[in-house]
Parts: sequence; C-alpha cells; structure tokens
Amino acid sequence: MKKVLIIDENQLFRDYLKQKLSEEQIEVVLTQEFRDSYTKLITNLPNLVIYDIDSMDNNAMDFFEKKSAEPNTAPIPTIVTGPHQDKNHIANLAKYGVIKYFEKPVQFDQLLESIGKVLKTPLYMDDSPCVLDIHRNNDIIFIEFAIGLNHEKIMLMRHRLTEMINRDSIDIPKVAIMLTNLKLTFADGFNLEFLIDSVLECPKVTQKNVKVLSLSPYMNDFLNGHKDYSQIEISSSLPRILTSLLGPQGATNVSDLITDKILSQTEAISPDSAMVDTRFSSDTAIYNPNHKNTGTVLKIGIIDDNPASQQEIQIIFSAIGAECVCYTSGQDFLNDYHEQNFNVVILDVLLKDQTALNLMRALQTEPMSPPVLVYSQSLTRDYIVKVLSSGAKGFLVKPQKPQVLVQKALALIGK
Repeated sequence: MKKVLIIDENQLFRDYLKQKLSEEQIEVVLTQEFRDSYTKLITNLPNLVIYDIDSMDNNAMDFFEKKSAEPNTAPIPTIVTGPHQDKNHIANLAKYGVIKYFEKPVQFDQLLESIGKVLKTPLYMDDSPCVLDIHRNNDIIFIEFAIGLNHEKIMLMRHRLTEMINRDSIDIPKVAIMLTNLKLTFADGFNLEFLIDSVLECPKVTQKNVKVLSLSPYMNDFLNGHKDYSQIEISSSLPRILTSLLGPQGATNVSDLITDKILSQTEAISPDSAMVDTRFSSDTAIYNPNHKNTGTVLKIGIIDDNPASQQEIQIIFSAIGAECVCYTSGQDFLNDYHEQNFNVVILDVLLKDQTALNLMRALQTEPMSPPVLVYSQSLTRDYIVKVLSSGAKGFLVKPQKPQVLVQKALALIGK
C-alpha cells in the first residue's frame, strides 16, 4: 500500500487530504508537530511527503537537511505548500527532493493531480462546475451551492463546517443549506445524499436544526421520500427557513432578519482558516483566468539541436518535477526568453546557427538572468575559456550520469 506523510498544522487541510487519499486505498500518516516530523519520516519511510511551511524557518530547514543527509529518506519526493516566495528560493528547495511548491490558497485539484502522478495512482476528481460558499452569521451557518454539486467540494465543506463548529465552540449548530440556484434531477441523488450525510456527520449537528432552501420539486421529493432525513425541513421561502431556525424570538421583521443574518457576516475568519480555502482551478478561472498555480519548482530552458540529446535532458529533469522548455537554436530561445521565467538554462554551444556565445552575451545584459550550464561534447581549452568568459556559470562534457547533471544545475541556482 502506498503511504503519504502529511506535515501540516491546519486540521482542515490534513483531514480533507486524509479522507481523499484514504478513499484511494492510500495510507496517510499525519503530524502537526514540526519537531517530530523527521521522526515520523524515518519511522514510516513514506512514498511521498507533503510539508506545509509558513516560511523557511529553522524547523523546515532542519527537516530538509536531515532528510537529504539520510540515504533512506533522501530519494523520497516532497510536495511543499506555503506562501508566495521568490522563484530562486523555491528553486533551491529542489536539492532537498522538493518536486512541487504550491502557493496558498492551495488549488486542491492541482495538488491531487501531482500526488497521483508521484504515487503513480490516478486520483478520481469530480471536476464538474460548482461554487461553494460557507459562512456563519450569528446563530446560523449558511452553506450555499451554486451552478452544480461537486463531490470534492462537498467533502471540503464537511471539514470546513467541522472546523467552524469546533473553533467557535458552537453548542447548537443551526445550518441553512441553500440550493436555490440549482435545477436538481434524479441524476443529483447521489451527491445530494452525500451532502446531507456530510452535514449530519459534523459534530453536534442534528436533523431538526438543518433546513434546506430549494425551489426544486425533486429536492422536495428527495427529502420527503428518504426515511433517514425525516426531521429535515425543506422550504422555498427564505423567511420561513430563518424563522424556523431562530424561532419567533429571533426577529419580528423579516426584512431586518434577512439583512442582519445574511447580508452582514459576523463570522471572524481565523488566519489558519483563511489560508486553506475551498479553492479549485475552476474557481480561480472565474475570477482570474490568467492565474496559474501548477506547483512548478524548477523551470529549465534546454537549448540543443540534437533531438535525442534534448529528449534525454528533458527526461532527466522532468523526473525531479521540473518544467522543461526546449529549443533547437539560440535565436529561438532569445525570441521566447521574456515570456518565460527560467531558473537555469542547459546549453549545447555546438549549435548549427552558431549563436551560443552571442546568446550568453545577450543574457548578460538582462537583469536577474538565469545561470547557464554548458553541456556539450568535448571542446578545446581555449573555447571553454571563451564560453565561461561569456557568462556561462558551469561546464560539463556529454554524456554525464543523470544525478551529476542535476546536481550541477541545482548548484548553480541562486549564484
């Protein structure tokens, strides 16, 4: 059985990932204590580590240094989540076996896709369109689904609701499930059952304090015909739902009630909760279609006009999670340079277009240009001196073992 070690202080993040991976028969080991993270690592020897960092503090560096120094743990791939950081800081993590770095708020579908690739176990993801909002207004927790129902978001909703109830010490949770934007049919029955069961599984939630707002005839038939949900009330009237949850003493004026309880959020979002959002790529695209958070740690430009050599280099660096962009000429690279954000460039100077030295001189004029590692067949001593004088940071003679090429490239990052 595949095994994953999750090192994260946020309960919502840990619990959601554990549930999701356990569904795929993947064993999950959890810890929120960073001081014992290396002990968990060496004891369990997982197939993958998922490590959350708020900054590169002493705990994180101590963990990565120990992991790299131990032969049994050094090869274990690591996915890191954390705040926005400089690209070179992120690239430096590659030498510790970090293959992905996801900025918060994490896009869970991108994260799960990466986990599946590392474990060679495709993870099922419901990618159907769905917008979820969950917030508390005084005595009522509002859960609203729009566009559609999505299995992943229902699962996240459960953990978010549990977190909210526990964090705010809510003794009698009152929950309003709002589905007015949905046209529900028989095909939604499975997800509806999963939704209701997920709400009822949360601590202290009882059926009599769960109300459903829906305009769908099918939703009415679904609840009324389900013996396990006999105490859950459904209505197409928002005032009736609110009055039923709060009682006659809650408010006498319906318009004031709606304004006070829905339009004015009173829930105080904790910093931890704000960091873990119910976020998917489809959500981000709605608000910012140009946003990308694929978790790339290294981006490498490969300039080599030999197809076999180019493919070999790409395979070597893709194995450590790097994104590779290949070019057959120096001029093609220069034309595309400002559209990319490379951490390092692997260059064969024996190019047919003879622009290698000019390319390196051109890079010298660019601010914050990436280091260039020349990787070519044997060259004369004079030419090697000329290459290094033109700005190359290192030189290797083809062919080299993969680990030699990778280690040399990683050593140049940040220099």
